[in-house]
Order: sequence, then structure tokens, then C-alpha cells
Amino acid sequence: MASDLFFRLIFSALWLILMAHIAWAGYLTRSSGTRGRRGVGWIRVLAVALALPYFVGVVLYALSPSSILFLWIPLPDWLRFISLLVAVMGTLMSAWGLRVLGKNWAPSLSDVRNESALITTGPYGIVRNPIYLGVLVLIPCLALVASNWLLLVTGIILCLLLYSQVRGEEATLIEHFGDAYREYMKQTPRLIPKLRHSRAPPSTD
Repeated sequence: MASDLFFRLIFSALWLILMAHIAWAGYLTRSSGTRGRRGVGWIRVLAVALALPYFVGVVLYALSPSSILFLWIPLPDWLRFISLLVAVMGTLMSAWGLRVLGKNWAPSLSDVRNESALITTGPYGIVRNPIYLGVLVLIPCLALVASNWLLLVTGIILCLLLYSQVRGEEATLIEHFGDAYREYMKQTPRLIPKLRHSRAPPSTD
């Protein structure tokens, strides 16, 4: 089906773009010559366990969609196309966040280094967690693009686990950056961008 080939090509391209940016940021982190400690909790273990079947589904959909055709969800092409457009925006947001962080990026905030800087520009001037935002948009939207139950179910659970990490990781940033991060939290939303700035009340003079 021609339309499904189109969806699979863009699906694959978006994952490759995101993985390339993660690899690039990881290379910069390693080249800095320092490594942080990485805690292991039940949420991380569960996320890794779910990530395996999820990414198996990603690879199978991209390379051999007929092998998981029995998990097909009959969705209209217009819904898949809208999901694809939203997934593009999610990929760009995450890639932008990784680019701006550069060597300040850490796979886990337990890896935050003493020399790390607090970044508040670019996407970090829009939301405090643009990489999370992009991934939380990308995963379910690409599951809809693939129209696959395996990707949708495991993807939704992965998103819930990722979201559960945000508050804890922000607590780590407060410990690391102190009042500077508390002030940043007052000015910038966690995940949902502000649609408009608040305006001062009109003068009654």
C-alpha cells in the first residue's frame, strides 16, 4: 500500500533523527571526560523492560510490517497523517533540546556534573523539559502512525513512566542549582507551553 510506505519512511526517519541527536549528545558527554553515577530504581527497570518490546515493534514496523500485521489497528489515513505532523513537531522539540543542552545533557539527572550549566534559552525558555515533551508527544503519535497495538500499548505505558520521572528529576535540579532553578520554575512551565503571556491590568487613571 503506497500510503503505508510513506508513513513507514517518515516514521523511520523521525526515529533516526532522534537517535542521532541522542548519540551526538552522548558523545559530547563522554568526551567531557566525566561520568556521573546512575541510580537503578524499579521505574527504570520497568521502563527498560518495556522499551525492549517497544523498540522491537519499531524495527519490525519499519523493516517488516507484515510480521506484525496481526496487531494492526484500522485507523483512517487522515488521523495517521495528523499524528505524523504532531510527531514531527515532537521530534524537532527533542532534537532542539538536545542541541541546546550539548555537553550539559545527561541520560539521567543522577549524572548531572558539577560543571553543568543551567540552560534557560531556546526551547528551555518555552518549557523546562523540552526533551521530555518531545518524546512524550513522539511515542504515542508514532504508534498511531504505525497503527499498531504493540507500539500503542507499550508506548503509552512508557510515556506514563517517563512522566513520573519528571518531578523527581526536577527535585535533583533544585538540589544542584538551588534558587536559580526555583526562579526558573516560576518563569517557565514544566511541559505545556504558555499560549500567551499574562498582561498587566489596564490602568484606571
